[in-house]
Amino acid sequence: MLLPKFEFHEPESIEKALVLKKQFNSGARFLAGGTDLLVYLKKKIVSTDHVISLQRIAGLSEIQENDSDLIIGACTTMAAISRHPVVQKRFGALKSGADNMGTHLIRNRATIGGNVCNASPAGDTLPALLVYDAVALVESPDGKREIPLTDFFKGPGKTDLKNDDILTGFRLPYPPDHSGAHYIQLGKRKSAEINVVNAAAFLTCDSGTGNILSVRIALGSVAPTPIRAPLAEAALMGSTAGDDTFNAAAEIARFKDCTPIDDFRGSAAYRRAMVGVLTKRTLAAAFDQARA
Repeated sequence: MLLPKFEFHEPESIEKALVLKKQFNSGARFLAGGTDLLVYLKKKIVSTDHVISLQRIAGLSEIQENDSDLIIGACTTMAAISRHPVVQKRFGALKSGADNMGTHLIRNRATIGGNVCNASPAGDTLPALLVYDAVALVESPDGKREIPLTDFFKGPGKTDLKNDDILTGFRLPYPPDHSGAHYIQLGKRKSAEINVVNAAAFLTCDSGTGNILSVRIALGSVAPTPIRAPLAEAALMGSTAGDDTFNAAAEIARFKDCTPIDDFRGSAAYRRAMVGVLTKRTLAAAFDQARA
């Protein structure tokens, strides 16, 4: 299966990329790693006359350590994210999400920006980004803006990005002391398969009492977009961390926070049951990290 004909552009700055996008408008698409776009073009799921690669733009493939947060460029590959020492030490759930995406070959090409812009409800890095309270960094001809990832996804394959926006990266605040996070994906097999359910949890505990000071739970594959579980989170706030507390929150998450459907990967009932299992397991693993 061959790619259709298109003109290929490699701007070396965001400004030049924006000029090209304005010139070609809806006739152009941005390219990061290409693991989704090139497949869609081959299969004629999408079409375009111009492809604007972002790979040569300085900074978009870098991870920057600041005093209070980590900036991950939108063109950073899953492999680069996984091996970064700060990600390994402070953002373990994101590393797990990156490690679970596709095969080694795909992880060496696929980018975090592409994974987010694809806006699949089953995306591997999306629950982790949500529980780490990530913010999307966006540039357009009108300037720069930030979009909390909780507001970024609008539907399957749909985001809050406008036609002339470029997603440049993500800002992740460093987790406070006595925090932990964990990610689990459930698929028909261990890799190279779209998830049936995936979940991540983050919590911060009082080191003395074990009371939960902050908590975020994110679920994938059980709604039109990756979602937070606000009712389960509310039930956990201020409670003492432990199996009973996590069991109760898991029941709320599976019955009140998600809206799974039947498809060829699994039934709604199975997905709902697994939301309970994965919510409990991710919370328990996050708590183990928080008190370590």
